[in-house]
Amino acid sequence: MFKIDDKRNTGRVHASKINLVYSLIFQMLILVMSFVVRSFFIKSLGSSYLGLDGLFKNLLNLLSFTELGLGVAVSSALYEPLANNNIPLIKAYLSLLRRFYKLLIILIIVLGTILTFFLPVFITGAIPSDARLAFILYFMNSAVTYMLVVNRTLLIADQLSYVNARNQFVFSMIQQIIQIIILLATKNYVLYLLIQLLANFASNLSLRRVSLKYYPYLADHDAPSLPTEKIQALKQNIIGMVSSKVGGIVLNSTDNIVLSSFVGLTAVGMFSNYMTVINGLITLQNAAVNAITASIGNLGTESDSHKEENIFFQLFSGNSFVTHAIALGAITFFGKFISVWVGGQYQLSIITTVAIVVLFFMNQLRQISIAFQIAHSLFWQQRFKSLWEAGINLAFSIVFVKAFNLGILGVVLGTITSNILINSWWEPLIVFRSGIQRPLKRYWIVYTGIMVLFLSSMFIAAIISTLEVPFLALCGLFLLHEFTVFTLYFVCFKEFRIFVRRVLTVKFK
Repeated sequence: MFKIDDKRNTGRVHASKINLVYSLIFQMLILVMSFVVRSFFIKSLGSSYLGLDGLFKNLLNLLSFTELGLGVAVSSALYEPLANNNIPLIKAYLSLLRRFYKLLIILIIVLGTILTFFLPVFITGAIPSDARLAFILYFMNSAVTYMLVVNRTLLIADQLSYVNARNQFVFSMIQQIIQIIILLATKNYVLYLLIQLLANFASNLSLRRVSLKYYPYLADHDAPSLPTEKIQALKQNIIGMVSSKVGGIVLNSTDNIVLSSFVGLTAVGMFSNYMTVINGLITLQNAAVNAITASIGNLGTESDSHKEENIFFQLFSGNSFVTHAIALGAITFFGKFISVWVGGQYQLSIITTVAIVVLFFMNQLRQISIAFQIAHSLFWQQRFKSLWEAGINLAFSIVFVKAFNLGILGVVLGTITSNILINSWWEPLIVFRSGIQRPLKRYWIVYTGIMVLFLSSMFIAAIISTLEVPFLALCGLFLLHEFTVFTLYFVCFKEFRIFVRRVLTVKFK
């Protein structure tokens, strides 16, 4: 199914470009198709199953805690041996990862089966009759994902993420087309999930065949043991990743559970429509960041802190502008898009919409820092950060929803609060103190300027979105606003000017 092109020795710059182009194109097509599928899902199964699907996604994220972050820790540890072509060490890491995932699959099946009996605890109101069987398929899909994840880990760490992106695109499109047919023909949620499970299984098998052509040693079973110093470093990173997992799960997985428990499945369904759009945009944007993460890790092996700092700020300013542009579009057109896509009854208030978009911007602004954390294996350094983040997010979300009766707005404000109090300063501190090893002053100057510009433009965008004008006029105002923001970025941030010039000349070094 896949044509193999030998890109392994073409250099960091070329690898980044290849990964970036493939990731963006494939993710954009998958994103468009996912909206089509969701439209058929809503029309065929209704808001109750929409809410149930959102709840399952969050429960599945809770189960993913059992992964402990070992995959990310091992992936970042692979950058150096891959750069040095140290095959014995690569095989040692992969052997450890393979043994761990076998245990993880068993654990997910056991915990998922137990959790199946407690589904009514998380749902206010009637529970669909096939909910338990559907949830079994959900967590079995997660277990199947871990079957051959070692292949994906190696490809991505070796700056060949485009191979994985191509694989996921092919099988995702096949899956979604069949799911649409199933929804139209049967309106059966269980069959819809069964197709997802089978497509995931087939994708893993296909990727294994491709991976063996790149790395024949994947078929070997004589891997040496990891050296003691590598085991110690890995243990520290895993401990750091465990706490990071806690923070990530609470941050991203409890919102729907809080809403389902205190408000009901209808609220979960409305919120999940907006988050489907947001998550689609995040997936698309993060595809670009993820495509260059391995190259950042490769850059880190050069130990040139001044060069790393300059690259960081070029990527940080470029990522912030892209996020800013997307956020302006979301504020301007979100309500109208939801109304056309699934119906006006699913629209949220402008205040809640603005809060969702602000949260999107704050989360995406962190992505370059997170990429550098992964590249430098700075998991141990952030072990306490994620625990504080988790506690603050959950506490404020429950207070806003239950005490102040803010519903969807409450869970969003809870997450924004945790970002402000914890992530906004702790993550860059880790990157600059333990990774790049440069002063933080430059970061705070750039960050403050970006936030002032963003909040000002958000206020203007919110006003524009409420205007009763023809759609073409609204598009004109949006483009004028975007051009103004671009001009201000170009004038105010020299890092952004360098980023734009390098994009236009396709010259990243």
